[in-house]
Amino acid sequence: MKHIVFDCDGTLIDTSGPRYQLFDGIKDLLVELSRENLLYVWTVRGRASTLKLLQEFGIMRYFETISTVDDAFPKPHIAGLLDLVGPAAKHAVCVIGDSSNDMLGAKNFGVLAIGATWNPEAKARALKEGGADFIVSHPSECSKLIQLNLMGATGSGE
Repeated sequence: MKHIVFDCDGTLIDTSGPRYQLFDGIKDLLVELSRENLLYVWTVRGRASTLKLLQEFGIMRYFETISTVDDAFPKPHIAGLLDLVGPAAKHAVCVIGDSSNDMLGAKNFGVLAIGATWNPEAKARALKEGGADFIVSHPSECSKLIQLNLMGATGSGE
């Protein structure tokens, strides 16, 4: 089983304007990935507002669980990732995010990091400096990278 961890603001949801909205292609990506993977949200947003947003946009059902700033030390500390994926094999975990702290957290945890630049405020250079293994400009690019770079595993140590 593969474990895909998403950042919320700036990766799943565009929170830069007066009206929040899902980024183009996110819903399709979640539907596709949820067929054969476990999905999670790791965010520095508070729990109540994260749950509200995920429910409002109809995407909460795709996620196994979430880790917020109310649940664990904030990124790039790995506590949230550890809470989410527990004993999953590192080669079966991927973090997708739009900030250097997302990438640093993934690298601190020893997992694949995909930097998302579909958020116009995300900077490829900062993502690379944070440790991104790949930079993508649209959610549709993620599935193939995950398929090619993560090995499915179950349990701990596999």
